[in-house]
Amino acid sequence: MSHIHLPDGILPVWLWAAGYLLAFLLIGVLWRGGKATAEPRRFALLGILAAMMILVAMIEVPPVSYHFNLSVVTGIILGPRLSVLAALMVNVILSLIGHGGITVIGLNTLVLSTEMIAGYYGFRLLRRIGLTKAGFMATLMGLFLGTSAGFGIITLGSPWIDRVLRAGVTEELGPGIEGPYLNLTRLAILMFGVGAAGWVVEGILSAAILGYLHKVYPDVVSGGSRAP
Repeated sequence: MSHIHLPDGILPVWLWAAGYLLAFLLIGVLWRGGKATAEPRRFALLGILAAMMILVAMIEVPPVSYHFNLSVVTGIILGPRLSVLAALMVNVILSLIGHGGITVIGLNTLVLSTEMIAGYYGFRLLRRIGLTKAGFMATLMGLFLGTSAGFGIITLGSPWIDRVLRAGVTEELGPGIEGPYLNLTRLAILMFGVGAAGWVVEGILSAAILGYLHKVYPDVVSGGSRAP
């Protein structure tokens, strides 16, 4: 739900360019001094979980076209360092199949990374209350912060989004006819109100996945609970 589905040519250059800059800066900071070949098994998990996120993101839940992304589960298992790479990979591929334009890859990477990193540290902080409860609460925390980041980005770009909406209707219906506009209040209700129901469902799903993995492959979940 926090994924920004804006096509190219809407947001101003300074905004989407800043998204790329901050995304690569985040990757650079987390990977400073890291060794890419240190844990090859975890890189295999990176590919598997990134593919899972792409697959799940393609499934829309009516009536508001909500879609899950399992970002927090991925963040908990991979840790922050690999999570940012997964976020970048997922958004590059999603942009090629119509889930947002090329220009918003950096911004979407920041949004997804926010969910993953917040979920990772939230899970570590809450682990003492139990794995499934911690997974559920960490998912809610991560999705709330990711949605907040996405809403903030849309708010920054709202004047340009409004301009495109009005221009599109003017071109279609004729000059002098007032077109639609971006209603940030309504958007907030959808993202934080209706969307919250999706967070709960995804929290339950994430907790179930973590519980299952802990029983079958306990080292996968415990491995993701290490500091990056």
